[in-house]
Amino acid sequence: MAAKINSVSTVVVSLFLLVSGSVGISAQTQTPGQYPRNYFRNPLNIPILLAGNFGECRPNHFHTGLDLKTNGKENERVYAAADGYVSRISISHSGYGNALYIAHPNGYTTVYGHLNDFYSQLQQYVIDQQYAQEQWNIDIILQPGQFPVKKGQFIAFSGNTGGSTGPHLHFEIRNTSTEHVLNAALFGLPVQDNVAPVPRSIAIYGAASMYMQNPVLKPLKKKGTWYEPLTRGLTTNEPFVRIGVLADDYMPGSHNKLGVYQMRLYMDDTLQASWSLHDIDFSLNRYVNAFADYKLKEEGRGWYQTLFRVPGNHWDGYTFLNARNGLLDISDGESHRVHIELTDAAGNTSGIQFSLTCPGAAKTAEGTCTNLWSAGAAQELATSTLFFAVDNQALYDDICFSYTETASPLNYSAVVQLGDGKIPLQTYATLGVKLTRLLPFELRGKLIFAHRIKPAALPGNNPQDAMAARFEKGWAYASVRTFGNYYVTVDTIGPSIEPARKNVNMGSLPQLQFVVKDDKTSVKKFRATLNGNWARFVRAGNTYTYKWDERHIAKGPVELIIQAWDENDNLSSRTFNFSR
Repeated sequence: MAAKINSVSTVVVSLFLLVSGSVGISAQTQTPGQYPRNYFRNPLNIPILLAGNFGECRPNHFHTGLDLKTNGKENERVYAAADGYVSRISISHSGYGNALYIAHPNGYTTVYGHLNDFYSQLQQYVIDQQYAQEQWNIDIILQPGQFPVKKGQFIAFSGNTGGSTGPHLHFEIRNTSTEHVLNAALFGLPVQDNVAPVPRSIAIYGAASMYMQNPVLKPLKKKGTWYEPLTRGLTTNEPFVRIGVLADDYMPGSHNKLGVYQMRLYMDDTLQASWSLHDIDFSLNRYVNAFADYKLKEEGRGWYQTLFRVPGNHWDGYTFLNARNGLLDISDGESHRVHIELTDAAGNTSGIQFSLTCPGAAKTAEGTCTNLWSAGAAQELATSTLFFAVDNQALYDDICFSYTETASPLNYSAVVQLGDGKIPLQTYATLGVKLTRLLPFELRGKLIFAHRIKPAALPGNNPQDAMAARFEKGWAYASVRTFGNYYVTVDTIGPSIEPARKNVNMGSLPQLQFVVKDDKTSVKKFRATLNGNWARFVRAGNTYTYKWDERHIAKGPVELIIQAWDENDNLSSRTFNFSR
């Protein structure tokens, strides 16, 4: 009987690979207008309302899916969008949280993120795998014959796991062959949207580096069917200009701000530049920091999306027709008509119009930069006490680099200010700081760079105040990805481990719950055992929860041991004895 089942599974696998492989080639070459419409169904049984959409600007990434509202609650039933098989399961406290992937025979894969439990057979398989690996965070690749699904089949319950900030379902459609994420709103899902994008403001830049100038911001007002600046005729002393736009999209029934699908820039009725968000390559996702003006965002001005390309931006969603990457030539002193079309994925369109003139007035003199770091070139700072180096992909645009070192007797190094924290880096830089105090041998593995890291830049949205550093010949080194303030100190204290409920008999509780966190870096590893056997604690942020499982722990005396390590391998351990 087992041999017969295996034979059938082999046939299923072969047929699926044959079909998905042959169709996947055509899927790889399809354009948005050729995406199959009405092939995929709504993965929920409630009308689609969006809390977020494809291509929205997010910290350090474009949003890669549709965030479907779940009536403000968890555990809405989630259904397979089309026939296929469960090809992957990922469990994590960060990112997509509990995520399920379904490969379909037409060359696409759908992804369902921030889930709670999966359907019963799959949920039990996942739990068995976690116990077998003694690891809660797992990533499993499955075969076509293991968990086939039909369109409309119940597959999971929605949740709020991973990096989610509220209950919803994150839904994606990917090209199976390339792993590119495609705009699911272009596949004919029943999204009712008749609301056009709303532009808020424009930013006018000169030809210099976007980080070495302050763009002129012009709020917009609606006049008839168009939006325009408060003063429609604009003048500038810049003979060459570039444009950025702050805008939001909306849909009926949802108060959430959404992203715009496409913008097109015209001057004197000639198309100059455009971009559209229909395909995202994960390897290019961080270029959102150059597609939108990161500096303005950090200053609290919002996401101004650029209709020009800076030298170090390799995102591939732009189209430039003026051969100057979106730079507009208005040097002739004439008035030039500018209009910008904004379109959402449903085809709703709005527009901005104004005129631009450079009358030939003298430009304001800019300060002299004594240390220019150019985009596209590797850069290095090396002194007797400080080393900082970036590769040729790190900078999006030229910067005027500066640094300071301030003595700090209470720490193990000077306090170093590197550049401007409002300027982003694409790749990691190498930072080395010389120690100013003798470091005992036993502390060489305990060095940290004190440096505040924002929650949105980290897995699970947990902020931290430091990162681990390595000791090398009297220096501390680490890979860093932000400019800003750094100094060296040590961390010898492991994470704190505290019961969520204190002074109670743990054996009488329906579940065990602990808060485990580190005061400087992060919790790198967690392990718990019940009577010597690994216990499946589920992590959500800094909270770890265990639900009693009669198959793995019997009634009677219980010894619970919890261990947690931080980035410097500082270990904390606590033991709890009780009966149930």
